[in-house]
Amino acid sequence: MEKETDKKEPLKILHLEDSLLDAELIYEHLCQNFCGEVQIDVVSKQEEFVSALKLKKYDLILSDFNLPRFDGFLALQYSKSFCPTTPFICISGFMGEEIAVELLKQGATDFVLKDKLGRLVFSIERALKESREEIDKQKRTEELIIANEQLMQKNKEIIFLNNHDALTSLYNRIFFETEKSRLDIARQLPISIIMGDINGLKLINDGFGHSKGDEMLIGVANILKKCCREEDILARIGGDEFGILLPQTDSRTAQSICKRIDEGCKNYALNGLTIHSSISVGYATKTNIELIDDVFRAAEEAMHRKKMLESKSAHSSIIASIKTTMFEKSHETAEHAERLIELSKMVGVALALNDQKLDELELLATLHDIGKMGIDDNILTKKGKLNDEEWVVMKQHPAIGFRIAQATSDLIPIANFILCHHERWDGKGYPQGLKTDKIPLLSRILSIVDSYDAMTSDRPYRSAMAKSDAIEEIRKNAGSQFDPFISELFIKLIS
Repeated sequence: MEKETDKKEPLKILHLEDSLLDAELIYEHLCQNFCGEVQIDVVSKQEEFVSALKLKKYDLILSDFNLPRFDGFLALQYSKSFCPTTPFICISGFMGEEIAVELLKQGATDFVLKDKLGRLVFSIERALKESREEIDKQKRTEELIIANEQLMQKNKEIIFLNNHDALTSLYNRIFFETEKSRLDIARQLPISIIMGDINGLKLINDGFGHSKGDEMLIGVANILKKCCREEDILARIGGDEFGILLPQTDSRTAQSICKRIDEGCKNYALNGLTIHSSISVGYATKTNIELIDDVFRAAEEAMHRKKMLESKSAHSSIIASIKTTMFEKSHETAEHAERLIELSKMVGVALALNDQKLDELELLATLHDIGKMGIDDNILTKKGKLNDEEWVVMKQHPAIGFRIAQATSDLIPIANFILCHHERWDGKGYPQGLKTDKIPLLSRILSIVDSYDAMTSDRPYRSAMAKSDAIEEIRKNAGSQFDPFISELFIKLIS
């Protein structure tokens, strides 16, 4: 027995016929030849025919030719208007050759005389086959069009990626060099080149994470876009470097654009931070026979001269912001830093350290926990003990601080001291497990004074220790956690 789901869909036919007898004869003839799998809607009036075309989808349309106030030509027009791909076969008791030819010209699939219904089945089968083939052809054509559109879009994306920087969507170095050569013609003179270099990007990447560095790159790129004209070629040509080609632009206009860039950067700050973007820009102009590469190098030199003048103030601004962020994340205070400075310098003076070392000790006391900016807030603010996994993360902050310090010349001298400020005298500290005098002196000093101040200050999870109890803890851990000599000296000084 054939499953119900395997049954074929019945052949849906709309039959326009005003003779009920003829309609019945045609229906019986088709049922016999299509094994009963025929579903015919018979209509006799123009309004019914149009309404049926609008409401239902048919596989085939059969139409008488001579109807009251209606004929096969008009029926064919309606059919082509509402369902242009549905086969249309005209069936008539009499039809002249001229009428039949004209029907075919206007788009009818075939014509059949009512006294020759044996030909109707053949005509229907041929019409349905041609219809399916036409539908398949249209489907393949549509699929081909879609595939071509997708291919064109893919090619556009490939061309875009070949010519543009993925992060900022500006042009890349390859496109910049190509355009530099293309524009090096007489009718583009004077042609100016602007070079720009973001100040302190490495420090921002190390201090606040590469996502903040990327944010600054995108922010600066958007500023440059606003400052440039439509015909200018703006490109990211290096990690933190940008180049702008300005055809038919004199030096005065190039200088004006540089000023707009400076002003734009002053009014933009990284989201959630007090760091303002800063880019050093320089320009040069080709007016006559100069080589374009020489003009490019002149713009680079002008940029580097500007960078030498501006980099110190830019770094100072970034470091100030880093200090603010560090205090917020580590939940330490400026007062804590001041106390550490006072205590550590007291020890440093007693050890007869020179002024340079005392200055480094002061900087270390202020920024030793700078690496905590790279630690998740949930770990830094957790109440209670950290689990093993959290301790692994927390122990990374000296190494993170070391990388941040290495990123700026102002902090390089204390980078190794930051790395070692959690080492222990007995070698059980981290991250390197150094012991005794292998630990830098300034790190050993800080370890003691930081522990003492932590013990004698109120914390969210405990009250401050008495000074005498804190001194006793230092004495107890001298020779294990702390340098025994400096511990004894500190106890004498603090007592």
